[in-house]
Amino acid sequence: MFAIGRLLSTLAKASTVLGTICVTLMMLHVTADVVGRYLFNAPLIGTIVIVANYYMIVLVFLSIGVAEEKRAHISVEVFTDMMPERPRKVLDVFSGIFTVGVISLVAWGGYLEAVKKTNLGATKEQGSAMIEIWQSYWAIPVGATLMAAVAAYRVVTQITGARSGLDETDENAKFIND
Repeated sequence: MFAIGRLLSTLAKASTVLGTICVTLMMLHVTADVVGRYLFNAPLIGTIVIVANYYMIVLVFLSIGVAEEKRAHISVEVFTDMMPERPRKVLDVFSGIFTVGVISLVAWGGYLEAVKKTNLGATKEQGSAMIEIWQSYWAIPVGATLMAAVAAYRVVTQITGARSGLDETDENAKFIND
C-alpha cells in the first residue's frame, strides 16, 4: 500500500514540474509577444490561443491532483469541527468517495471529448493562422485521473488504517489549510 502512495506522490511531483515549466513558458511567451508587439510591431501569432488552450488548461488540470494530495482544496469545517472524531472520519470517507465519483465523471467526459477533438484535429483561428489545440484536451482526463486516484487511495487508507505514503506535509499547504 505504502508504495502506491509513493508512486502517486511521484506522479504529483511530476505534474508540479510540468506546471512549473508551463508557467515559465507562458511568462516567456507573453513577454516575447508584448516585446514583439510594442517594440518591433511584430506580435507572435497565436499567443492568446496558446495561452488559453495550452498553458492554462495544463496548469489547472494537472494541478488538481497535487491539490488533492496536499489536501489544499477548499473545505468548510464549521460543523464538522464540533463533531466527535468517529462521525468526522465517516464524513471524510463519504466525501472522499463522492470526490472519486465526481472526478471520475470529469475524467471520463474529458477522455471522450479528447478522443473526439483528436479525431477531428481541432483547431482555433487567430488572425490568419489556424492553431491545433486538440492536444490540450488530453490534460483534462490525465489531471482528473490523477486526482481521482489520489482521492481513492486516501479513502482506502482511511478505511484500512494503512500508512498512506502520500506526501501531505507540504508547508505551504499546511499554512493554507490552517
